[in-house]
Amino acid sequence: MENQSKSASVLVMVMGLPGSGKSFFAKALAKEIGAQYLGSDELRKELGLMGNYSLDNKLAVYQEMFLRAKKIHNSGRSVVLDGTFFLQQVRDLVIFLAKSLSWRLTIIHIQAEEELITKRLSKPREDSEADLDVYQKIKSEFEPIIEKHLLIQSIDGFIEESVEKAINFIYSSHEKRRCPAIDGQRKV
Repeated sequence: MENQSKSASVLVMVMGLPGSGKSFFAKALAKEIGAQYLGSDELRKELGLMGNYSLDNKLAVYQEMFLRAKKIHNSGRSVVLDGTFFLQQVRDLVIFLAKSLSWRLTIIHIQAEEELITKRLSKPREDSEADLDVYQKIKSEFEPIIEKHLLIQSIDGFIEESVEKAINFIYSSHEKRRCPAIDGQRKV
């Protein structure tokens, strides 16, 4: 996938509530399509902003994400962005980034049953501090998605099916062009 042209690369925004399984999914998808993964939790940790979720700090994390995505785009690679993206304002920034770079954008929304989210959030996670209170707060502030997107229901044990569904959506949504890694070098 290293030799992929910029016109063939895609920008995938994976969004959802804490505990929905979006990060697990985004990493699996990035690996499968040969894309670079950029996660808001990892960037927040790297920038020393853990525990500080003011709007300014959230925007600083996303700004860093967009700067890195732009550099990756310049190299011709695809990128999978992972974050809650619960505010339309932040989603609009991703859309602007994609349009300004003539980058093909796909939006994937990951959801899960609340019982499963509660189970997932009860366990410590390496890069995320989100707990059930954070989940409830973001859920109450989550703005409706107005753009075309794929909704995937996260269910434990079905990651391969979810990734396959996403790949079909990504490459059928973009003029029926396929990713070279998907056509000839599938990782099964």
